[in-house]
Amino acid sequence: MSTVGRMDGAFFVSRTELLGWLNASFQLSLDKVEQCANGAVYCQIIDACHPGAVNMKKVNWSARDEHQCIPNYKVLQQAFSKVGIDRHVEVLACVKH
Repeated sequence: MSTVGRMDGAFFVSRTELLGWLNASFQLSLDKVEQCANGAVYCQIIDACHPGAVNMKKVNWSARDEHQCIPNYKVLQQAFSKVGIDRHVEVLACVKH
């Protein structure tokens, strides 16, 4: 169980800080947070935290349309289950641009 409350500083990170962290940590070149909407970055984050949990060969980095993004979120959901994260991903809410 996490001891991070809703008023913790982690909840007040700017988009610029988030993008800077993502770009530096994963050698990306994201300009906008919305570029994470296809789910590929989320898969990479989980795989970094739990190596081997995500079948990265199944991740479509060039997914742009909703029907292309959904498989990425299915891969992410499978990784969550594999590592014991009991969280359902609302795919349609995530892929709406």
